[in-house]
Amino acid sequence: MLAVLLISFALAAPDSGAGAGDLPLRSPGYEGVQDRPQDGLKLNEAYLKGYLADAGKMVNSPRYWNAGDWSAAALVLSLSAGLYAYDQDLKEWFQARRSGTTDDLAGVFSPFGNPFAILPALGFAYYYGETQGSEKAKRIGLLGAESVILAGAFTGFIKFAGHRRRPDRGDGYDRWDGPGFSTGNLSFPSEHASAAFSLATVIASESENAYVAPAAYGIASLVALSRLNDNEHWSSDAFLGAALGYFTGRAVLRLHAKKGRQLMLLPQVTGERYGLMMSFGF
Repeated sequence: MLAVLLISFALAAPDSGAGAGDLPLRSPGYEGVQDRPQDGLKLNEAYLKGYLADAGKMVNSPRYWNAGDWSAAALVLSLSAGLYAYDQDLKEWFQARRSGTTDDLAGVFSPFGNPFAILPALGFAYYYGETQGSEKAKRIGLLGAESVILAGAFTGFIKFAGHRRRPDRGDGYDRWDGPGFSTGNLSFPSEHASAAFSLATVIASESENAYVAPAAYGIASLVALSRLNDNEHWSSDAFLGAALGYFTGRAVLRLHAKKGRQLMLLPQVTGERYGLMMSFGF
C-alpha cells in the first residue's frame, strides 16, 4: 500500500517538456556503453529481452570506469568494510533501543522493500500510464520493475555466494557459510534495501515534483533501518544493499534515457585558448 501511495504521489506532478528523465543520466562507468534512447516504453517482447542485455552492460561496465568511478566504488566498499567492523556493536545498539513503537514503524515501512509488494504497485503504474496516456507512469512502472528485478538478481548472486548468517540467529557478525544453494543464511546484502533504493532512484528521477525525491529516499532509508530494528540484517548488509539498489536504478535510467533534450559539455582547444563548449540538442 505504501508503494502505491508513493507512486501515486510521484504521478501527481504534471508531465512537462523537460523532466528529469529527458536528460541522459551519467552513471559511473556508462560513458562508453551505448544506451537505448526511447521516446516511449511498452511492455512487450523487446522490453523483456532487454533485461538480459542491460544486465550484461552493467556487469561489463567496469571496463569503462574512470578514476572517479573507481573512487566511488572504493568509497562504497570502504564504508561497507567500516560498518562490518562494527556490525556487532550496531546490532546491540539497535536492539537495546527496540520497542513496540519501533516495531510498529518497521511494520509500516518494511513492505516498501518487499519485491512482491513493489512489483504489483509498479504494474498498476504501468496500467495507469497505458489507459491515461501518461508516459511518466509507464516509465516509472517499467523502469522501476526492471531496476527492482535486476537489483534483486545482483543481490541474490551475492547472497548465495556468501551465505552470511543473520543476526537473529545469535551467531557472530563474522559467520559465513560460503557458496552454495541453501536458502538459509542469506543476510548479505539486504534485498529489502536494494529493492527500496532501486525503486526510489527511478521515482526520484522520473518525477518533477520537488518533494518526491526526499520522500522516496527517506522511505527507502526507513526500510533499511527497519531491517536493523527487526534484527533481520547487519548494518553492512543494509548499507551495501542500498548502494547496490541505487546504482542499479541509475544504470537502468541511463540505459533507457529518453530521446529529446540533451545537454553536453565538451572541451574545446583552439590554439592557446582552452574552454568548454555547451551543446544543447533536441
